[in-house]
Amino acid sequence: MKKILLLTFFVSLTVSLLQAQSVYELSFTYPQANSSIAYKALLLDYNNGKAKLRLRFTSPAGKDILADVDVTEEDPGNNASCFNTDRIYYKLQKPGYIESQDPAVNLPGFLCFKKDPASDLFEPFGVTNSSADCKADVTKFSSVDFIDKNAMTKDFMNIYFKPYDVFYRNFFAAKPKALTISERNVKLFLLFVANVTDPKIGTADRKNMKDAIAFFGKVKQSLGIDQFIYDTVTGANFTKQTVENKVNTFLRPGPNDIVVFYYSGHGFRKEKDSRPGPYLDMSIDYVDPNYMARAIKLEDITDMIRKKPARLNLVISDCCNKQVGESNSVDEPAISGKKGGIGDYWSDRNLRDLFLNVNRTTIMFTAAEPFQLAISNPVFGGYFSNFFINAIDTHLSYAKNNVKWQDIIAMTIQNTEYKASHTWCNNAKTVKCNPQRPKEQIIPF
Repeated sequence: MKKILLLTFFVSLTVSLLQAQSVYELSFTYPQANSSIAYKALLLDYNNGKAKLRLRFTSPAGKDILADVDVTEEDPGNNASCFNTDRIYYKLQKPGYIESQDPAVNLPGFLCFKKDPASDLFEPFGVTNSSADCKADVTKFSSVDFIDKNAMTKDFMNIYFKPYDVFYRNFFAAKPKALTISERNVKLFLLFVANVTDPKIGTADRKNMKDAIAFFGKVKQSLGIDQFIYDTVTGANFTKQTVENKVNTFLRPGPNDIVVFYYSGHGFRKEKDSRPGPYLDMSIDYVDPNYMARAIKLEDITDMIRKKPARLNLVISDCCNKQVGESNSVDEPAISGKKGGIGDYWSDRNLRDLFLNVNRTTIMFTAAEPFQLAISNPVFGGYFSNFFINAIDTHLSYAKNNVKWQDIIAMTIQNTEYKASHTWCNNAKTVKCNPQRPKEQIIPF
């Protein structure tokens, strides 16, 4: 049965499953040679291993300083003793000084996040100059405040931004004109196909499905379009015939509508098929000798969808692209969720640029290049799925201008490839996982 998502309650209930951008205000006093400096800081955490930090402080020479600092998750190989503990370290680098000169002070080297046992969320904890010892003392933050959108007044933003900063300028920009009748009538279709019963990857596939439904439901709500209509293919209905029937009968878009086809399950390659996409393995028993009769090539699904009149088609698959029967589910925890709701910091202009663009486009995007496995985690979900949705979330934010699907694809590839190459694939933590680089194809009309 198709589901038409119209209720805000469902969206607000489910977006908590996702990792979204979070904004914190932090205070701390950090020791310098023969003195200490009191800092106020604004942290824009993108929850993909990267963040931005604005530091406000008075230098020893009495100058008011505003610094902009890049923040990147520390390579687990550099602090192996901290693996599987309650701390995550982020390295501070490339400080730049806004309308001021370098004050020649020693900024902290790392931010430390610590897991809150009550919520299981990682929260800002303190700063330090080393991440090598996960039990070492850190300079704890004297205050940590989660900042929601309503708290970001002009007086507050003027502490950390200049009026010409992109984030500031976009945040306070006049709202674009109301949607036209044609734009309001746009429908967003999502067909999610998930192998939720498989003992190896079923839990991760179910998380991918819930996250995608919540995310695209939020897109509908934030855009202000007419309907988000979704359906799923799981359990006993997880068959090739069901998928083909749903593509033909459920996905019935008009010329202004949006179609998302999303597969999460096992995938494989066929030696004599040179097309880069995987075969979607629709067998519950994926060692079934008749598996080929039950498989669907991703490019064939794409061709079926492209024949429909939708303006934007996203054909997504989170699955392996190697030999049949292989998979790569790991127990290692990946980036841990923090506070923040999907859509809290989305720009109306960026939403429209992506989802209401007048140019007809089909994007086929799969989790791994030919002869690669796709990594998943029962808690984190698929690495590719997580970073894909996160990349859209990041590019919809006030910190971005002139967003394009090519930029989202590039960020997804970069973050998936990096995380896969820094993940252990055995409990002894002696074997790193295989390379995983998502593969895209943008097909103009």
